[in-house]
Amino acid sequence: MKPIYRHIQPSVTMGLDTQAKALAAAGRDVINLTAGQVDLPMPEAGKAAIDMALKANMTGYVPATGSPDVKAAVRARMGWQEGEVLISAGAKPLLNAAISCLCGPEDEVILPGPCYTSYPEMVRLTGAKPIIVPGTAENGFIVPGMNIERHITAHTKALLLNNPVNPTGAVYGREALRQIVEIAKRYDLYLIADEVYGSFVYEEAFISLYSFSDARDRLILVNSASKSYAMAGLRLGYAVAPQPVAAVMGAYLSHALGCPCSLSEQAALAVLSLSDEYEQDLTSIFRDRRDRLCRALSGIEGWQVHKAPGAFYLWLDVSGWDDDEAFCRKLLDEEGVALTPGSAFCCPGYVRLAYAKDISILLEAAKRIRRFVEGSYSSSTGVNS
Repeated sequence: MKPIYRHIQPSVTMGLDTQAKALAAAGRDVINLTAGQVDLPMPEAGKAAIDMALKANMTGYVPATGSPDVKAAVRARMGWQEGEVLISAGAKPLLNAAISCLCGPEDEVILPGPCYTSYPEMVRLTGAKPIIVPGTAENGFIVPGMNIERHITAHTKALLLNNPVNPTGAVYGREALRQIVEIAKRYDLYLIADEVYGSFVYEEAFISLYSFSDARDRLILVNSASKSYAMAGLRLGYAVAPQPVAAVMGAYLSHALGCPCSLSEQAALAVLSLSDEYEQDLTSIFRDRRDRLCRALSGIEGWQVHKAPGAFYLWLDVSGWDDDEAFCRKLLDEEGVALTPGSAFCCPGYVRLAYAKDISILLEAAKRIRRFVEGSYSSSTGVNS
């Protein structure tokens, strides 16, 4: 049997981000809208905490699953009364630990699609099989419970739900979440929830899967400081899980990763104690970007621009033209705008635009995209002219 790693594909989003940065370094005028990284500065309290930690020489190892005071701060901030809290170097290691500790060869993991590009590869790394259950534009890319249930087999071990959704910006409401909880209980499945975009919900209050108390005995919930506090590069994630699962995840992390960064922990302690005002301001800024960008891209023939209710992505239908990968290559080559093809998220025919840039940059990108689409494509034939 071939080693599992030979089946794993590199991250498309990180690859495109690297390509766009290389072009910019070579002198090209590139607007890079591939990476989902908040562009605003992290709170000053976090910076001050890192300075103090450096002066105090707090640069040694911390416990493998995080320091007790950081766990307590996370628990208080997130309202996680039940379950064990784990701290790690970002959300990804925690998600990977959960999947690796729950799944193995011949198991299956349900992934509502479109889905984040790393999810299928994380599942494949365990020898398990990712089962993509596609959503559609007609239902706002929310995958109904009945569709999920049709894909459950005797091999299904878990369901991994990203809410709000990367790449579509869809947000699962209470009824959709209740359906998923009931399905998990009916078929005795674990629920792995990635809620890193929970601070970016624009019309209604965000509902966490943790709010369903009857799901907590099977729920592994992951969040991080990367998006909510603009700390992506500091790599500080946190999770809550039932004690037996948390114990195994902790053992896995101790071998696979070691421990979180001591300086990142101190920054997290500082920002987690802030009032809600920082997150509220962040949400307001991104809501304004979304609304203005949607207006700037509206009216392009053949396009439908929808204001997704969450995350910070526009999910654009390019199925009427060339395939999504060709679209992105040509747009980058001709106009210097880097987007991510939907194929990377198991949904060809779309492209993802991350509006994590200043509004002036986003409006310039919108102008270039409009010029590219209206000038390079024939609306009558729907193909490259």
